[in-house]
Amino acid sequence: MARPPLAVGTFGKIDFYVVGTGRIRARVSFRDFDGRRRSVTRYGDSRAQAERRLREALRDRDGSVGATTGGDSRVSSLATTWLGEIDDSELAPGTKRLYRFAVTSYVLPPLGELRLREVTVPAVDRTLRAIRQTHGAGAAKTARSVLSGMLALAVRHGALPANPVRETTLKRTQRRTAQAPRALTVLEAQQLLAGLSVDPEAVRLDLPDLVEFMLGTGVRIGEACAVRRSAVDLDRASLVVAATVVRVPGRGLVIQEFPKSVAGRRTIGLPDHIVELLTRRMERDRVSGAIEVVFPSPSGRLRDPHNTSGDLRKAFDRADFDWVTSHVFRKTVATRLDEAGLSARQIADHLGHNRPSLTQDVYMGRGLPSPQAAAALQRLR
Repeated sequence: MARPPLAVGTFGKIDFYVVGTGRIRARVSFRDFDGRRRSVTRYGDSRAQAERRLREALRDRDGSVGATTGGDSRVSSLATTWLGEIDDSELAPGTKRLYRFAVTSYVLPPLGELRLREVTVPAVDRTLRAIRQTHGAGAAKTARSVLSGMLALAVRHGALPANPVRETTLKRTQRRTAQAPRALTVLEAQQLLAGLSVDPEAVRLDLPDLVEFMLGTGVRIGEACAVRRSAVDLDRASLVVAATVVRVPGRGLVIQEFPKSVAGRRTIGLPDHIVELLTRRMERDRVSGAIEVVFPSPSGRLRDPHNTSGDLRKAFDRADFDWVTSHVFRKTVATRLDEAGLSARQIADHLGHNRPSLTQDVYMGRGLPSPQAAAALQRLR
């Protein structure tokens, strides 16, 4: 005898699964209000938290995508459900903030009151063109990605037969003349460090050591702000890069225990002058009892990467290096390593890139004279 179906609005046994670093996934089969069975998933830091979030989602199910209204649900309702899943995901806090901003600023104003069945390819295409004209190509690209994710959720829940975003394209911008990545020469790096060392405001903000460290390692500014003494091995002249400083709404600055990407978690070698710099700072901090990070803010707390970028911008302008940003340091390191004969794969591993092609195209300085090329051509005579 066949098992009787679940009653409408009820669910079966909750399954739990450990994902990532201790993250718990709770999943259940739910018989929705249109009679269809759908999988509902929520995440939590513990089994109890994941189950609580799942039960709350099921409790509010009658107003979510996939209820009896189906294609009559509004885009605003879909956005609420999708953002709830994003909040429960393991995405970085900065990514979650970006998605929420894109939904509230770009997607909901033109589309929020539409029914899902009214979100057609022409409607999406018209919206993306308007966003591009008003906010730029970058905003349109982000809006398209977010809207695609939202409507994919509607498709999975049976509220739409297909995702209309897939049939749209973003008009390519006219390609500007390609510019080679610009890196600091050895002399320019020395001049910049010298200028910062005699700048009273830069010294007060403890910028010279931070700049020297980034120029000697190629780490991102958030990674530099998160470097803890426990991550430094002075005897082996190595550094474990496994965290970054981010700002979380409601909590302030925190150390995120994973870097920007999977490849960002890495161990890099340290040149002698950076070992000396870290030895001096760590000995000073040990005596003073400073916080664990090697490069704290002037007030002795976590350093805000965003504010620090602004401080660096002003300091670089005063030093007559108005074209330099903290990201130029990564390009400088990539270029120096390339000149030293390291492969693209080795340089990508050092910088924390997934793809060596990105390292070659975006980070290595081009247009530099090559003695080896000149010597090879000389043999053609």
